[in-house]
Amino acid sequence: MKQSTDGRLLNLTIDNLNSEGQGVARSGKDIYFVPGALPGESVSARLLGRARKIWNTRLVAVTEASPERTDPLCEHYQRCGGCDLQHLSYEAQLRFKQERAARELSRQGVIVPQWQPPLQAEPWHYRRKARLGVRFSKEQGNNFVGFREANSNHLTNIGRCPVLPEHPALHWGEWRELINTLIGRSHITQIEPLWADNALAFVLRVIRPLGAADVDGIIGFLQTHAADDRPLQLWVREEKGGDARCLWPENPETLWHEVAGMRLMISPEDFVQINPAVNRAMVAQALDWLAPQAEEVIWDLFAGHGNFSMPLATTAGSVTAVEVQDSMVQQLKQQAEGLALPLQAVCADLSEPQSLMSLAKPDAVLLDPPRAGAAEVMPQLIETRPGRILYVSCDVATLARDAGMLCEAGYAVQKAGIMDMFPQTHHVETMLLLSDGRRRHG
Repeated sequence: MKQSTDGRLLNLTIDNLNSEGQGVARSGKDIYFVPGALPGESVSARLLGRARKIWNTRLVAVTEASPERTDPLCEHYQRCGGCDLQHLSYEAQLRFKQERAARELSRQGVIVPQWQPPLQAEPWHYRRKARLGVRFSKEQGNNFVGFREANSNHLTNIGRCPVLPEHPALHWGEWRELINTLIGRSHITQIEPLWADNALAFVLRVIRPLGAADVDGIIGFLQTHAADDRPLQLWVREEKGGDARCLWPENPETLWHEVAGMRLMISPEDFVQINPAVNRAMVAQALDWLAPQAEEVIWDLFAGHGNFSMPLATTAGSVTAVEVQDSMVQQLKQQAEGLALPLQAVCADLSEPQSLMSLAKPDAVLLDPPRAGAAEVMPQLIETRPGRILYVSCDVATLARDAGMLCEAGYAVQKAGIMDMFPQTHHVETMLLLSDGRRRHG
């Protein structure tokens, strides 16, 4: 439970970074978390509150800076909660993430005999998808458009975001001016841009339908902010209206992104890896590490729209893609049929015991679960006993937990590597290849 403080100002020396990329200082038995501070720095920080022996603080000044400190590129960085490591050089960001992944796995007793070089790409303008909040203030009579502040529900008004692609329609100050002219300006709660390979789509989330005049105004705005290299689309999702629907153009081109030489269909509301270049490298590495053979059966668990399933099906004997969302399962089936791939799409809730037991036994399994991990499916994997398991994770703590379960059951890590899917943030994607130590593999 947090205790109130008098807002005292302390001088601290930062020892290291915690898993969220915050500076960590110690004094006696107390620990201080200082967002924005780096190891080796001397800083002054204001106390905000304490939970047990851990104090949360706000960085006030850096009196002795680390040589790895760099100037943030974004003018909104001090307020916006979208990024948290812009003050750390990119090379140091990669080291921090590699060390964090190794530390989390070691805590669970998971031995990694070989770390591969990190997969990385351009650290700016990489993010193909985002969700910006929109809030109408009756007191001020205008709208806020931006990302939430760190540890807050307040929105920070932003202009351009340097982790999003550069495009005339991605200027949020102009979106704010547009929304303030709409009759239904208080109806819009979020804007979600999706940078597909063939178009830039905007999904507006609304609590009430927008009137025709407002829709025409938004379409006109997009038309004046178009660029020759990328068509624009306008979608809307009403709070009680089901799936998103396209308002403009009348006959929109199906959205897609390219992976392993294939165009994979996506809808604006699908989960899609946000870093196109790193995703392509990640899929290529997954195929290389798992090395599916022409006679093998492969399971792809948490398959989504087929980011791994489709490339796997080009070399494996057969692929079973398991996904809980029926809409994605139908999309997988449609795409596999169109590409004539040996892929079976199955709708199943992997949190349910025995959800996989009716499927043909796999030679290898790839799983890419959400942030909560795949602990509930571990017993089924251990019972099924595939020879190889490739685990791709966006949360190294849950990856370490699940990998620990597999290692206790006789699996061993062959190699591991991080993929920097989220530059300028503390988030890290990790890939592990495990093999069954009770079986021989060629």
